[in-house]
Amino acid sequence: MNAQKTATGDTNSFEFRGGLRTMSAALQKEMVLALSIWDDHEADMLWLDSDYPLNASVTAPGVARGPCSATSGDPKTVESIQPGASVIFWNIKTRPIGSTFTA
Repeated sequence: MNAQKTATGDTNSFEFRGGLRTMSAALQKEMVLALSIWDDHEADMLWLDSDYPLNASVTAPGVARGPCSATSGDPKTVESIQPGASVIFWNIKTRPIGSTFTA
């Protein structure tokens, strides 16, 4: 992951927060599952499925991340089109890995 962040010029926030060592320590403790619907006022969700960062060439490694336009995730637009957006999460199971289904 560190090499990818270096190659793409992305901020390595995972490593900044302690990386795998911190994540491993956290997973040893009890956790609460939290799910939400959200939009991104910092990067307009472009990091997920568009060209990001906007100030980099789309031919640079890691910039072209998906087919969405650079204006597709603007929170003001999203919130004005879907002001009452909601989500329902259901059929969530918590058990040891591999025990909630049969292959």
